[in-house]
Amino acid sequence: MGSRGHTLALTLLVVHLLLLTCSSHCSLVKVNKGLKVKRGQSAFLQEGDLQFHIPVQKDACKVEVVLNEPITQRVGKLVPQVFDCHYLSDEVKYVHNGCPLLKEDTIKLRLYRFTETETYMEVFTLHVDIIAPECNIIKMGPKSLHVSEFYGLSDAIDGNMVSFHYEKKSNLECTIHLSHQESHLPAHGQLVTGDPERATKRGDEPESFIYLRQQLDNKARALCKSEDCLKGLKLVTFTKVPCEDFLLIGIKYQHIDPPSPDVDYIAIRLDLKDTRSGSIYQSEQAWVPVQIAGAMPNQPPKPSFMSMFILEVDQFILTPLSTATLDAEDEETPKQLLVFNITKHPEEGFITHLSDHTRPVSSFTWLDLNDMLIAYHPPNSSHSQRRNYEVEVEVHDFFFEKSPSITMHTSVRNADTNAPRVSWNMGMVTCSDCW
Repeated sequence: MGSRGHTLALTLLVVHLLLLTCSSHCSLVKVNKGLKVKRGQSAFLQEGDLQFHIPVQKDACKVEVVLNEPITQRVGKLVPQVFDCHYLSDEVKYVHNGCPLLKEDTIKLRLYRFTETETYMEVFTLHVDIIAPECNIIKMGPKSLHVSEFYGLSDAIDGNMVSFHYEKKSNLECTIHLSHQESHLPAHGQLVTGDPERATKRGDEPESFIYLRQQLDNKARALCKSEDCLKGLKLVTFTKVPCEDFLLIGIKYQHIDPPSPDVDYIAIRLDLKDTRSGSIYQSEQAWVPVQIAGAMPNQPPKPSFMSMFILEVDQFILTPLSTATLDAEDEETPKQLLVFNITKHPEEGFITHLSDHTRPVSSFTWLDLNDMLIAYHPPNSSHSQRRNYEVEVEVHDFFFEKSPSITMHTSVRNADTNAPRVSWNMGMVTCSDCW
């Protein structure tokens, strides 16, 4: 009987130790099923989609959406940025921006658990599946927008190209929103109204001259920065218009930026507003395609031949990267919209953003690279010899084409000094808006 009691006591002790170890080292994420959202629409995160090993009454717990990873949330956003682990069924939602190019997205999240004595932090990702909607308000018509040549003009947008299907009620107000500043679309054109002046024959000049002068006029209009030289056209400057008017006022796409891919897009958002309560009854987003004749399909970015792809680092010294170290270029996408995704991290040390140099990042923008906000954090261990590491990245353009893998070589010099050096400085973990 004593032997049996001794065995039971040992078993309970082992289980207790395992529970203590798991509380500090095991994942706090209990369920992570991901999220399904219809293209152009939104979906709320339900209780069964994401759960944690944290009782409601025991500890405070918050989830934060990581915003400085541009390879995540590429075609949508999870809102709000900070929410409680035990969220309500109508509190957290993913809003898709209508992009038809990707069928999935990823959200990087940071989980904080606050106990009376410690703060636990865990990083994880939430997968988003984007599915085609069975029933949607914005529908593409049988006819598509088409530009016959570079610097050309499309036909006016009408009900044959896009239509809106919703139940007409006296208390529902339908509005279309256009936001080039937010979406960067169209990427290679602009929206205009009106009819351009046509080149006319001068004397006995050949017919071919008229066509050449018309092409020159089209180019001059496309490069024009004010309405004074648009010659019959007017720039669309409004950002909101009633749905019926959107299809009647003669909005056209003007191509202004070759070389460009053979497809560009116009981003629109439709809001159905309840005039009695002032709330949005339903909202949907879409990208309206524009076919550009004579253009090539979108090409992937390429490494820049001006960069060295070698980074020299002193031991223990946080070293920023620059475009002289790593760079890429793309004929169709402005550099400031390129995204670098790290596919192979260094064996020791990590790539970080200087907004928080204590945490590694897995992606960054060209803008941050150009501003020298991306750095290599070398390992905190001392070595007597030089050490070499490899970092591999892929560069993604605005329409999600990616480059071949680019290798950057990192060489860490040993410190030839007896002076004291700071080898470990991880700062303090804080969570904004978590209390």
